[in-house]
Amino acid sequence: MTVRSFLSVLICAAVSLIPITSCSHQKFPEWRGAAPYRFPYGAWESSTLVAVGQMRHVNAYGEQTADRFPAPMSPLVHRLYWCAAEFDVVALIKGERPSSAKRYVWAQVSPGCNLWIWPDNPRAVDRSFQTRAWFFREDGEFLRPPFDSGTYPYLGLTTKWKDVETIAEARRELGTLLLTPSANAADLDEYAGYLASVINIACELLPKTDCAAQVRSLADLGSPRLREEACGLLNGELGQNCMPSRDTLPAR
Repeated sequence: MTVRSFLSVLICAAVSLIPITSCSHQKFPEWRGAAPYRFPYGAWESSTLVAVGQMRHVNAYGEQTADRFPAPMSPLVHRLYWCAAEFDVVALIKGERPSSAKRYVWAQVSPGCNLWIWPDNPRAVDRSFQTRAWFFREDGEFLRPPFDSGTYPYLGLTTKWKDVETIAEARRELGTLLLTPSANAADLDEYAGYLASVINIACELLPKTDCAAQVRSLADLGSPRLREEACGLLNGELGQNCMPSRDTLPAR
């Protein structure tokens, strides 16, 4: 071993307790591109763990270089910026509570480690979210997003999370919030365009009869667009009878 390489090892060892490092021996997870699934249901299906909670101590984890990363990463990208955070579980929705020692680790193609720049539902990046339900998969010693690109890491809700005691209560609470327009969108018309994205998750979290009842109540809120969307889901996805409003029926 040369003096230079020996010094490099000593320096890397000295900073190994600090998250910011570009040492060659740093252990990185395997980068995973997005599957061709629609968000958020594709992320829900691909997650072994879903939990309401908060990220803290977000910082850089290291830089990884390679001649080529797995598809669908562009062949022009040769460097990934890895980031890490600690996750505080508020309520478990799916899966088992992770070890507190497991850090959440993800990759970006640019430096910054800003979790909040990712767009959220329905398309408003400037909306203030009070509740976030995060999608995870466990990858060895790490918590990871289901995919490193193409999907978002959480569902954002504008409503404050209500304290619950059991996973059954947490599932019912999230399912109800997903079917609450004011928790997801600025107005009923905007929510009408978002409802189909979350209906399958909501109906997995709620008993089918409760889900159908809540969707039916959406049809009666006075928005023709939302009524058309809700009735379409009731008639198709939920096997219930529902007529769109007169305003949405085609002219004869």
